[in-house]
Amino acid sequence: MKIPSKVNRFCKYCGEYTEHTVVLVKPGRRGTMTKGSRRKLWNIDHGYGSTPYPMFEHKKIKVKTTKRYDIRYKCNKCGKMEVQKRGKKAKKLEIK
Repeated sequence: MKIPSKVNRFCKYCGEYTEHTVVLVKPGRRGTMTKGSRRKLWNIDHGYGSTPYPMFEHKKIKVKTTKRYDIRYKCNKCGKMEVQKRGKKAKKLEIK
């Protein structure tokens, strides 16, 4: 998916329509001590249902083909950034 590098958007800080530059933000590192990662490690170590062996030996892990990109718009007038609500879901994102 191709996105233009400059877009006219409403800036809530300026209160008017101004030109914004599109910025792609790289995701940060995932935390190792979050509740979800600890739960996943527990599930890997323990059995699945009535089976005593780890669940991922006989169950294939699904790999996602698309990801959600974090797109931010920087106002050229005031310099503040605005985040898009959910981001775009695409296999590959290119700013032209």
